[in-house]
Amino acid sequence: MYLLKFRRAFLFFKLTLCFIVFLIPESCFGYQGNKVIDSIKLEKTINTLKSIDPNNVDSIVLVTDEALSVYRSKRNLRALHRVNQATAFVLAKYGYLGLSEKYNLDAIDLSKELKDLPNEVDNTNMIGVLWAKRGDFVKGESFFLSALLLAEKGNYTEGSVSSYLKLGTLRTRQGRFDESMKFYNKLDSVNTANNTRFNENDVMANKAILYAIKGDLVEAERLFRKANAWAIKDGKVTEQVLSLQNLGLIYKEKSDYKKAKEILEEGLALAKKHGLAETGLRLEVNLPLLLVEQEKYKLAETQYLNIADRAKKAGIDDLVVEVFQNLVQLSEMEGNYKSAYKYLQELNRFKNLQFNEQKERSLAEANVSLGLYRANAKLLENENLLFQKDRERSIVIGILAFVGLLLFVLTLILFRLKKFNDKLNRKKEELTESNNIKNKLFSIIGHDLRGNQGTTLGILELLKDDEFDGAEKKKYLDLIIKQSKSALATLDDLLLWGQAQIKGGAQQKSSFDIVPLINRSLDLNTEAVHEKELKIKIIDIEGKYAFADTNHFSFIIRNLLANAIKFTQKGGTIRIYAMDYKKGLLKICVADNGIGVAKEELLTIFSPESISKSGTNNETGTGLGLTLCKEFVEANGGEIWAERNIEGGTTVCFTSLKA
Repeated sequence: MYLLKFRRAFLFFKLTLCFIVFLIPESCFGYQGNKVIDSIKLEKTINTLKSIDPNNVDSIVLVTDEALSVYRSKRNLRALHRVNQATAFVLAKYGYLGLSEKYNLDAIDLSKELKDLPNEVDNTNMIGVLWAKRGDFVKGESFFLSALLLAEKGNYTEGSVSSYLKLGTLRTRQGRFDESMKFYNKLDSVNTANNTRFNENDVMANKAILYAIKGDLVEAERLFRKANAWAIKDGKVTEQVLSLQNLGLIYKEKSDYKKAKEILEEGLALAKKHGLAETGLRLEVNLPLLLVEQEKYKLAETQYLNIADRAKKAGIDDLVVEVFQNLVQLSEMEGNYKSAYKYLQELNRFKNLQFNEQKERSLAEANVSLGLYRANAKLLENENLLFQKDRERSIVIGILAFVGLLLFVLTLILFRLKKFNDKLNRKKEELTESNNIKNKLFSIIGHDLRGNQGTTLGILELLKDDEFDGAEKKKYLDLIIKQSKSALATLDDLLLWGQAQIKGGAQQKSSFDIVPLINRSLDLNTEAVHEKELKIKIIDIEGKYAFADTNHFSFIIRNLLANAIKFTQKGGTIRIYAMDYKKGLLKICVADNGIGVAKEELLTIFSPESISKSGTNNETGTGLGLTLCKEFVEANGGEIWAERNIEGGTTVCFTSLKA
């Protein structure tokens, strides 16, 4: 007798899961028959609301109020309604039912102002759901009936169907099954009359539940199978899983445990395939129930504990409570009261956790509601104060006009002062830059040139005194030649740098083929390329014409190529290529697979303050080359940048006007 009661109670508990339509209303984030607001900012706000931690109800309200304030100032009623509706849904989902009702009521007022009947019906139904969740079925029913009257008055078929479905579900929860069936039949009549299929799968599943409760398992099975077929046809995976779960329970009641297990495992596999973890767990809890029916208690206990562990990790506390309730009953059936007591303690612990969480949420909701009440009271007080000051408005306007005129005059004066200060600041920046250039020049002259010439002079003195043998003499002569070339390159850079600093210097722009200039730069660096045994790849530069100063272009290519050679190891590869870039621009790049440039240095390598680094063969430089390249590129209407290569090394690109 005890087992029979256990089975029937458990069946009823499982079947009521199909009442999900009662707990979560449809289209909470969309508009029924209305245009969706095309606003990225609005969508971002709603996505933010969805992502906030459920425990931070004050954050949800803060985000909502900020958005409402913005859209209220713009009189964007559609956006105001959307935010209120979304907030109401989020708060209801997290259990803040009182606050959810507040935002739903605001959404209803906005729907009326917009003459948007579908949303008015949907939000009215939502408030009915909130009261039903609280257990106040009378108030819930009153809102469902109000929504139904509105929907029928406005010929809003989907709203009528939704209201009938919720009324039927409410009657089922009250145990008034005959009345519930009447509401479902009315729903079917509305769909038939309007040739629609709104909520047909939900109502079919709920009808099947009623037949199962009444003991008509044949009709219940027929409807569940039909609901499953429609769910497959419509591609609704969750509904398929629920239908399979209920079919499995039907076969359990028929004591066909093998068939019940097959169907439940089919539903479980479908849930896993589509990532419905929670739905799968809720279905899986029926499998050990089959074992209980077959008196395989130990195996059932093991499966229950496994499900409880996974439910804990997933944070599905109500499922954990359900499992431990079953474990308590299972232990009592075995006569193992020690285990029953242990599981009862665990059950009570989780119930206490749920109670404490609900208490904390209720307290948080009360605090937020109090804050909203105070804010509204303050707003009303401010509105009253503004109303009282209407009589003084003309005087205030006169004063404001005078102040506005005064501010205008002061603004003109400040604008002129700002222009003068900007001019002074620009002069100051130019002087600072000039001073930095001077310091750079003296540093180079004092360190690089003087150091090199000092070394050269010392070697020449030793050569004069015939201090070296033949091999050493050749070695040091090569060193003198190398240092002299470096000094000459430094002098060239300094002369070009100085020329670039002379404002108003004439440019001689012309159209030219870039191939000869690139080849000439390669010829000038032939010795260095040969010494390091580098591979030079010229890619797609034929037929490319630029419009720029040829001297500047040659200098840029020569310096970029010299830098690539300097920082590439022996046997490395350098690529030179060109391509069409943005409209009217040509992009030329020099890429190497050398030692590369640190990420933080990429932003400063074109700056006069950049410090020259030694190359892979200890080659030296002034640090002026890339700075001058930047000035020449920009002087010719282009831009220059550097990038790190994934495979190693650096790519430096610049743009030039196309001929």
